[in-house]
Amino acid sequence: LVLILIGMLLPMVPSYAESTVTITDDAGRTVNISKKPMRIVSLAPSITEILFALGLGDRVVGVTSYCNYPPEVLEKETKGEISVVGGFTNPSLEKIADLTPDLVFGHNLLSPDFIHNLEKINITVVVISTAESIDGIYDDIRLIGRACWEEESADRLITDLQEKISNLENVVEGVEKVEVAHICWMAPIFVAGAETYVNDLIEKAGGINVFSNRTGWAMISKEELVKADPSHIIVPYKHGTEMVYEELMKMKEEGLIHGQIHTMDPDIISRPGPRVVLALEKIISFLHPEVWSKMLAVTDLTVQSSVTVGESAVIFIEVKNTGELGGVKTVSITIDGKSLQKNVTLNAGESKLVVFIVEMEKPGVYTISAGGKTATLKVNPAASVLIVNASIALSVVSLAAIVILTVALIKRTSRTK
Repeated sequence: LVLILIGMLLPMVPSYAESTVTITDDAGRTVNISKKPMRIVSLAPSITEILFALGLGDRVVGVTSYCNYPPEVLEKETKGEISVVGGFTNPSLEKIADLTPDLVFGHNLLSPDFIHNLEKINITVVVISTAESIDGIYDDIRLIGRACWEEESADRLITDLQEKISNLENVVEGVEKVEVAHICWMAPIFVAGAETYVNDLIEKAGGINVFSNRTGWAMISKEELVKADPSHIIVPYKHGTEMVYEELMKMKEEGLIHGQIHTMDPDIISRPGPRVVLALEKIISFLHPEVWSKMLAVTDLTVQSSVTVGESAVIFIEVKNTGELGGVKTVSITIDGKSLQKNVTLNAGESKLVVFIVEMEKPGVYTISAGGKTATLKVNPAASVLIVNASIALSVVSLAAIVILTVALIKRTSRTK
């Protein structure tokens, strides 16, 4: 009986209950994680964002001073549930040790000695290198999920991001590509070259990185920038990086460059993490605003069944911003081939009812379409037209009766003679 019960209960026990997860991190180190980590320290903002996106925020006990997203991070810091262990490249070994973590996620810009010192005090460390592409973000999520014993959560997050990225790529498919540069610093000038996460974003957004002939984060001269003169320049504008925008605006005022200069939160564009969808959509809105403005879903289309010529038809359209970015969207309807448009401001994920009022000038049956949905509107003739038509019909009938009566009288007269 005992053996039978054991056989029945074994399948109910998690497969990892008595096992060890073994991974190879981005530094090529083999790391054994002997139990499910419940006290995690993150030493990079992008890693912190991934942990929270995986639903592991309650397990994070330590972060850097640069980890400020999602908002729950700062809220937990205020409540004392999360401690700041130092900066991005200079975290405190002592503060990390005081938190008695099960697992620390480091990054490739930390010194090998620092990683070694953590290991010497029996702290398990996994090194995550900065992703150089969107696919690299998926790899980071997969590695972090496995290290935290949360592979299924990682797979779900990756699938969700892949679907959203694919949808955005479809939106810009076939657009005319425009020349772009991302400049992150001006003294000296640093740009995103090939094999960077930002280069991947630019290409997927329907752009051509004018500095893709460089590799990584490359330094260029002012003369090289003037010669390239891209149509669009994307710059950070936060945390003291405002001077990049200001210096480029001076160059534009002097006629040295001529492209549009777009500002972007550096936390979004410089962190290869779950906000990659927002970063990509933001860049699409810069490079192809005419395409981005039409990125919405029509969830309902309602039209009154009939009106009379000269009256106005009222058309109700419910639309939803399906993207991660709010702004002015363009709602379009077609009435028998004629297109009408209205602008509406929508926050990310917001739905609104948009009303079109159209005066109908001719009778007939009209097909109204919007966002793949269709409806039919019948326009009846005006009452005066009906009266005139009735009068004409009556006159024709009366004339016919007179003719018939006349013929009958003629025949009768002929017989009498």
